[in-house]
Amino acid sequence: MLLLILLSILTQLNYKPLHTAGYRGDGITIAVIDGGFYRANDPDIFPQDHIIGVYDLLEGDSLASKENKGIFEDPKDYHGTCCLSTMLYSDTMFTGTAPDANYILIRTEDYYKEYPHEVERLIQGMHLADSLGADIVTISLGYSLFDDSTNNYTYADMNGQGAAPQAALELARHDIIVCAAMGNDGDKDWHYLSTPADADSILSVGAADQNGNICPFSSYGPTSDGRVKPEVVGWGGNCFVYNPAYIDPNTGKEGILGLSNGTSFSTPQIAGLMACLRQALPNMSAMELRQAVIEATTYYPQSTPQEGYGVPDIGYVFNGVRQALEYINNSRTTRTKLLLNDGQIVIVKNGMRFTPLGIKVQ
Repeated sequence: MLLLILLSILTQLNYKPLHTAGYRGDGITIAVIDGGFYRANDPDIFPQDHIIGVYDLLEGDSLASKENKGIFEDPKDYHGTCCLSTMLYSDTMFTGTAPDANYILIRTEDYYKEYPHEVERLIQGMHLADSLGADIVTISLGYSLFDDSTNNYTYADMNGQGAAPQAALELARHDIIVCAAMGNDGDKDWHYLSTPADADSILSVGAADQNGNICPFSSYGPTSDGRVKPEVVGWGGNCFVYNPAYIDPNTGKEGILGLSNGTSFSTPQIAGLMACLRQALPNMSAMELRQAVIEATTYYPQSTPQEGYGVPDIGYVFNGVRQALEYINNSRTTRTKLLLNDGQIVIVKNGMRFTPLGIKVQ
């Protein structure tokens, strides 16, 4: 059963061509901004030479809950480890989307309470990732409702103008690919996206199952100012995740690779694939890669409020862009060239304009 699920998602997202060609994120740095990373420092779980930085922004913060332990120490606080596993974990059953990338772990989320200061720490984490030279930032955190309801956001606030989405936009302007989880409120009273997924120029990620069907819990867009969200959906329903805190009742062994749900897991999975694309296509900017991935989705240029543009075909991006660039490099006609138009790669051939994937631009 697990093998069938794995084969299904490999076919759905079609990232095997990248891994087969040796593009597994080598040389790319991914900052994971999350909650605790319980046991992520265990070499039996992750290769430690790929974790190149660890920063705990709760340490020394007077507003943080007193219950919080060290970033690797709290068996209740392992969300970050699960997210990391979708990219870095590797065994005979499952290989994450970017097992050769380098990782910076940044804890900003307080496991024990939900309050506005967490948003401020998230912004600090984004600035830190930028200063450390991250190529990709993945954020499986989202804020809409707080323990004190007087602090709650409204849907009108999901317009990309808040401090957190503006910080994410700043990263994008610095040529950093940002992936943010849409949230898991699609089947709740608050069924909209949460911030910073409302940021412009990033990839906000929803959740689909292994067959590409949208998960009911995946939060809805668009933003309150009408922008398409999510841009893409990834594997977030019954997806592979390593749970470091699970205790086997028979053996007492800690940790298990199992199945879980959430846009928290589809988001880093997509971030890992973006790292592979950055390795494979180093001359493309963050915005160019983002646009190419969006164009390679199920429904583009159409969209739906819960699925956005749909599931991206990563192999299509990889092969399509390479072929387009090879054609341009080998072309003898001056009427064929590569342009950047509003963040989008455009091929001009005989007076007509096409994207690298062959979609005619009107």
